Amino acid sequence: MFAQKSRISLGLSTAIGLFLAQAGPVLAFDATGVPVADAFLKLLDSEEGDVESYGAVAENGGVITISDLVLKSDGDDDEKVTVATTTLSDGMVLDNGRLKLGGLQLDNLELVADDGGMTMATMSATDVVLPAPEEIKDGTPNVDPSYKTVEASTIQINDENGKIANIDKITSTIDSMDGDQPTSGRFAVTGIVIDVKQIQADEAKTLQELGYETLSMNVSGSGKWDPDAATINIPDLKIDGENAAALSLSVSLGGVTREVIEKLNTSSDNPDESMALMQNISVSNVKIRLDDASLTGRILDQEAKKAGIETPQYVAGLTGSLPLMLGMLQNKELEGQVAAAITQYLNDPGSLEISASPDSPVPFAQVMGAAMMAPQMIPQLLGVSIQANQ
Repeated sequence: MFAQKSRISLGLSTAIGLFLAQAGPVLAFDATGVPVADAFLKLLDSEEGDVESYGAVAENGGVITISDLVLKSDGDDDEKVTVATTTLSDGMVLDNGRLKLGGLQLDNLELVADDGGMTMATMSATDVVLPAPEEIKDGTPNVDPSYKTVEASTIQINDENGKIANIDKITSTIDSMDGDQPTSGRFAVTGIVIDVKQIQADEAKTLQELGYETLSMNVSGSGKWDPDAATINIPDLKIDGENAAALSLSVSLGGVTREVIEKLNTSSDNPDESMALMQNISVSNVKIRLDDASLTGRILDQEAKKAGIETPQYVAGLTGSLPLMLGMLQNKELEGQVAAAITQYLNDPGSLEISASPDSPVPFAQVMGAAMMAPQMIPQLLGVSIQANQ
């Protein structure tokens, strides 16, 4: 429900991927003799990566500790993951081959690759159920790892030239389940600091031109799926950039049945099938809000400088051209509302909020049909409104 490639996400996914990789038929490690530890190592040992080595394995009162774990990629000798200490608590191998853990903790994790890598002080999870190696090997649907909570702290992301980002903490909590499917949860990524000067992408160069040497932000969100009512509510998905802007999104959808979720999971590699399933989902409410914290002013100043004029003159030119640009809406009332809100915002950047609140839920199929045949009808169909500095 709450998932979605930047270097940061690539680094994290590579590390986690090596921990939950596809189990191969031949084990590269020597069995420890401790069933829970061996089941865990078997999951890590894969066709894409091997358990190259580990240190001591100790068991004491339901707590198993594995020291100096080293995982190595099959396809790249320079790619390696090391974990100083791995702790497995209250573990058992279930009859279906899955591994159940009351707690999983990885301390001092490091991923090294030829194009960079990452370090992580701690990653911990509670109420973990890991799929059986045979399930992953066969590609059995709906066998992703499940958990109650996950927390990772003190993360550093590197490229080949050095550090590009830090993350203080990542947390994720699943509050309720419907069988194997999560029905409510929340996540937060706090203390993200990106070194803009280290990133070579064009977007980073644009940020530097706007005066940002580093970019600090937090990301958070929550959601709830009611399978009986077939609704999904995401009350607040937020990206908050310090001295830049905060972007918030809230969404309410209908028609999200158990069957739709199950089929979407199994058709994730088939965009056409996924799109067909989306036709059954309806839009009940959508709200997008931008709260400015200097980003808008920086952009206006930069564009005015490029045009060789003062910022107020540049803003006046933009707002003066709005009626012509908004004529495509073919809705005089909405045109006036949009023009007034944007004019107010550009002259005094505070907040800008766009909402869609139809009288009754509108199926995606109807929205898509309008987009192809009469796009000017979409605002009226969805009950779109806009307001500034509210």
